[in-house]
Amino acid sequence: MGEDEIVRRHTARNIWAACIAVLIGPAVMAWIVRLVALGAQCAPGPELCRGLALGGGLRDALGLAWTINSNSFVLLAIAFAATIASLFARRPLCAALTFLLLPLAALIVPMAVVFTAMYPGCTVSEAGIGSCTLWGAEMGMSFHAAAAVQWQIYSFVPYSFSLALMLGVIGLFLMRTRPIGHAIANPHRLPDERFDSE
Repeated sequence: MGEDEIVRRHTARNIWAACIAVLIGPAVMAWIVRLVALGAQCAPGPELCRGLALGGGLRDALGLAWTINSNSFVLLAIAFAATIASLFARRPLCAALTFLLLPLAALIVPMAVVFTAMYPGCTVSEAGIGSCTLWGAEMGMSFHAAAAVQWQIYSFVPYSFSLALMLGVIGLFLMRTRPIGHAIANPHRLPDERFDSE
């Protein structure tokens, strides 16, 4: 493998990792806040968590996640960029799984945060009706956005599944490394006595 090939693969992996961070990073931050509250044994509710307004951090992380992920076109475009980067890194299986699973994870992970932090009296609706105060902060649309996730998933999953399968097959055929000696003579071929010099 040449130096140029190594640099190209390394760059492709960095692009792939950056796309993952953009789509999953905010949701991971929201989960960190949720786990901190869980570790502090703070039940979901309007009161502060051990004197800390953890709800503000959760709301901001969820708001950032929904800003990127609630637009299906942007979501799929970033996932597609990560998929192409995986193909350039010569990882066709990873490319197919990226386009299949990354958009789903980008929506399901923050949605799971919302549904684990709900409590009686905290309403979540697609229409944005009702309010929910969690650990000293008003959640606003950062909670209500989770109600529309299932419909968003239904709208693109059939297309993303088909495209992921197609990209995986294309990657297997076009991105595989050709074995050394493919274009030269068969090394196991017996010598032809007709060409022996006397």
